Amino acid sequence: DHGRKEKRSALVVPVKDMATKHNFPGLKAVARIKSKRGKDKTVERYFLMSKNFSRTEVLRIVRTHWSIENGLHWPLDVVLDEDLARNRKDNGPANLAVLRRLALNVARAHPDTSTSLRLKLKRAGWSDDFFFELLSHVR
Repeated sequence: DHGRKEKRSALVVPVKDMATKHNFPGLKAVARIKSKRGKDKTVERYFLMSKNFSRTEVLRIVRTHWSIENGLHWPLDVVLDEDLARNRKDNGPANLAVLRRLALNVARAHPDTSTSLRLKLKRAGWSDDFFFELLSHVR
């Protein structure tokens, strides 16, 4: 929230015919979330849902989406420069994605919380002793 005041409201409308009429199999509801931060304009976002959630649940679900972004995608890009990867052929991208996630999980498992993930991975590259120390905390 970074100290900003935000007002959010949700509207959930169940849709019965829309799923078959517009060829959306499994569509159960449409949700609209209005949000306003400070003096910014009001923003409306729409979501197609496979379950008829309550308004409170929709607000919680949409809010927690960002925990995925901040917890996984951001560290992969910032710590491991994933967006700069140039591998595009065969299974290379998928294999390297698994190795990057593994490296992040190994660094996160280390109990030293005062050191950044990037520094832990650099130290592991510089020192075999620290590398084996990192691996010893993985379960």
